[in-house]
Amino acid sequence: MSSTTLYRLSGIALIIGSVLSIVYLLIQGMFLNGNDLATIIGSLSLISSIIGFVGSVLVLLGLPGMYVRQAGRAGILGLLGFLLIWYVTLYQGVIIPFTSVTIISQMTAHIIPQTVSVAATPPPAWAPFFIASMISEVLGFLLLAIATLRARVFPRWIGWLLIAILVVGVVSFVPFFPEALSNLAGVVASVATAGFGFALLSPDQRTAMKAVSTNAQVEARA
Repeated sequence: MSSTTLYRLSGIALIIGSVLSIVYLLIQGMFLNGNDLATIIGSLSLISSIIGFVGSVLVLLGLPGMYVRQAGRAGILGLLGFLLIWYVTLYQGVIIPFTSVTIISQMTAHIIPQTVSVAATPPPAWAPFFIASMISEVLGFLLLAIATLRARVFPRWIGWLLIAILVVGVVSFVPFFPEALSNLAGVVASVATAGFGFALLSPDQRTAMKAVSTNAQVEARA
């Protein structure tokens, strides 16, 4: 399989995965904010978790193509940013929805009050992984943004959008910030991810990336 085909498949995975992730985040933020029984065991909660799980799996499959495309110029910052974002996507986008679909849905099937209480509260053992994901989210987007802007392989607006994610994330902690927009930072992140996908599919962008790669090889030989 040629590298062009691999990049195209990565681009398609990133676009579809990002769209599904946006749908998942919007449903979670606008319609599923409560921890009551009806919210937890509702069909909308189950459907949104499945959508989020599938979307994040596709993003995980597409992210390596994004990294490889600019690896030569993104350097160690690009690698660290990619690894941190991959972990965040795995934990927040795959493991949590998967748990909601499988374990929590089974726990709440019997509708026992104690079971519902446990299902609505993350177990203490998850705390280190949650903290690691929050730190990884901040550092990952920052490092990937810097690497993307410096590499100049992908459109620069994607790099600036990655920085905007951090700004939106900070603003979301303001007390008067609308609860319905609590997942806005995640939506912006998915838009940036989709941007990587479209860039991998764009013929003009692939030509530009080949030119950058050729120039990098010439500079390395000089």
